[in-house]
Amino acid sequence: MSYTRITIMSGSPVTDELIEITKTKYMPAVKAMGAIACEVVQTGPDSSVLIATYADKAAADAVAEKAAALRAEGQEEFKGDVPTVLEGEVIVTM
Repeated sequence: MSYTRITIMSGSPVTDELIEITKTKYMPAVKAMGAIACEVVQTGPDSSVLIATYADKAAADAVAEKAAALRAEGQEEFKGDVPTVLEGEVIVTM
């Protein structure tokens, strides 16, 4: 089963600049870490959720330190709050 890491980000306005940097810098980095899918959903004017899916838990665990470093870099770049991270095995898809 696939495994998903969900990063909840807030405290920084979602601007065109933030979206562009996410597309050109952070999404490619997540893909380079082995994510098989990645989406960012805007949940408010200053909040978003990044959903990265990996082939399995082992693949996600193998890049956990790199993912944490990338989150810290994004937090510093965008001056946001400390992200909340949730993760687990995907149990139902459609």
